[in-house]
Amino acid sequence: MRVIHTADLHLGAEPEKEFAWAKERGKEVWETLERLITYVIRSQTDVLFIAGDLFHRQPLLRELKEVNYLFSNLKRTRVFLIAGNHDYIKQDSYYLSFPWCSNVSFIKSSSIERIDVDEWNLSVYGASYHAKEDAEHIYDNIPVADKRRVNILLGHGGEGKHRPYDLTKLRASGFDYIALGHIHMGGELVKNRIVQAGCLEPIDRTDTGAKGFYEGVIQKGNVCMEFVPFAKRIYLPLEIAVMPEDTIYSVRGRIQEEIRKKGTQNMYCLTLRGKRDQVIQFPADELIISGNICSFDDRTQPDYDLEKLYLANKNNVLGWYMKEFLVKQELSETEEQALHYGIRALTYGE
Repeated sequence: MRVIHTADLHLGAEPEKEFAWAKERGKEVWETLERLITYVIRSQTDVLFIAGDLFHRQPLLRELKEVNYLFSNLKRTRVFLIAGNHDYIKQDSYYLSFPWCSNVSFIKSSSIERIDVDEWNLSVYGASYHAKEDAEHIYDNIPVADKRRVNILLGHGGEGKHRPYDLTKLRASGFDYIALGHIHMGGELVKNRIVQAGCLEPIDRTDTGAKGFYEGVIQKGNVCMEFVPFAKRIYLPLEIAVMPEDTIYSVRGRIQEEIRKKGTQNMYCLTLRGKRDQVIQFPADELIISGNICSFDDRTQPDYDLEKLYLANKNNVLGWYMKEFLVKQELSETEEQALHYGIRALTYGE
């Protein structure tokens, strides 16, 4: 049985919408679902598992109809899905009465429910969220009805207020594969057995690294799953080393060169580190035009000779201010920033 396990598609999200370069991101999230459907068809996948948060919020009726149409094109593929904490089932949710096409099994219940597919000797267990938060440990002690079948658990959670689980108990359970969602970083908690799919497209700048889905073969006694990178864009950290001879133009050039190397389509969290000329500043609006930069953190420090500057000013306000810091054996990063901001303010009146 060929399967694809995905989660956290977050249809309806509009990542980084405050930036002009990201105005199409909401559309791209939907386009990634379209690309996934095409991939499922071409790979002749038997079962598609969606482990929660198909939508970023309560789905509109027209949105459910669009998704249902895409699923209806999967002529040989059975789809199993649950609602997560973002698209949880409210009392007036369209999820409750929506008529899915015949190949889709939407598990509505808030408690564990089982669906059997005799064609593949398969039993799928799962439950949807009916509230934004659910701290119950519903996955820890699920009895498996028939261990001779291929038993799959479809779950969403793994922390605090979102259905936490005991990994030791999951290991000891009778499930052949546990397909999880909610944790966007994703990864195999137990190789080929307990897997957080991660998000399909990154929707937040904390969603760093490769994003995609897990694909493979699940048979009784034989499970082999592999991660498939699939996101159109990813968030990457971008750290630039600054030297005293640098200017805005030279730093901007290095930023642009690094972005060209790493991929102009990707999104970057930019950090500057090092020593800069004491009269040079790096305004954010001068540097974020270099590419898809969603955050900027200037950690540079002016290239002062602190001891020389202190000796020349020890009897004035600047020297008194510096002494408060220099008497300490070691400064935290925050204290170093405060020292240099104060020096600049007292020296240049800024």
